[in-house]
Amino acid sequence: MKKSIFVFLSAVMILIFIGCSSKNRNKYNSISNYHIYENEYTAYNEEDKPFIVNYVQISGLGNDRLEDKINQTLKESITEWINVNCKWLEKSKISVKCKTSKYLSICYTVESKNSNGEEFESDFIRFGITIDLKTGDRVYLDDIVKEVDRLKEELTNYDYGNEVSPPIDTDEADEIIELSSISEKEYLEKMYITDPYVYDYMYSYIKAKPSFYVVDKQLVITRDEKNYNDIFIDFK
Repeated sequence: MKKSIFVFLSAVMILIFIGCSSKNRNKYNSISNYHIYENEYTAYNEEDKPFIVNYVQISGLGNDRLEDKINQTLKESITEWINVNCKWLEKSKISVKCKTSKYLSICYTVESKNSNGEEFESDFIRFGITIDLKTGDRVYLDDIVKEVDRLKEELTNYDYGNEVSPPIDTDEADEIIELSSISEKEYLEKMYITDPYVYDYMYSYIKAKPSFYVVDKQLVITRDEKNYNDIFIDFK
């Protein structure tokens, strides 16, 4: 009898523990009210003229170890590749595109206004940084879109609905997918193989790199320096 009572109580305690653990996990998994703020990184400080870059950080996630990893990823995504020729980054604007318990997606934008006047088009540098909030790692296009062949088909058949944006051929589709699936650091290292002066002309190279960010249930692929050439693709 005593043994039966002990077994019964043990089972009850296990169920309570599992229930509490599950409740805590669900509570954590639904967290999306973490705070987002900007920090300053002094890249270079030559002749008392500091080159300062802003980068995103978060707080209030409820998991210190994961929060530290996310913040390190966010910082390194910017600071690991910049050099003295990246002072144009001081003019960058940071916008939060997606803030959920699954993804944090931000976009850095630098606008270069046409010297011929406001009636002429501006060029843009846009690069997105998307973080997996469960792992703290940065995710890339081929991490989010597993069916790469289907994505390539969507790109080559993409209808802009205007007469300005040029169609995407298969070679460019491959390039968009490839270059949106590596970091800026990896991209510059790749370009250095054929152009040893890549780090002297960082503005032009970063401007040419396709990137992406997440908005709700859409991917926004920044194809080039023209914002009207952005690509919007639904995903689950």
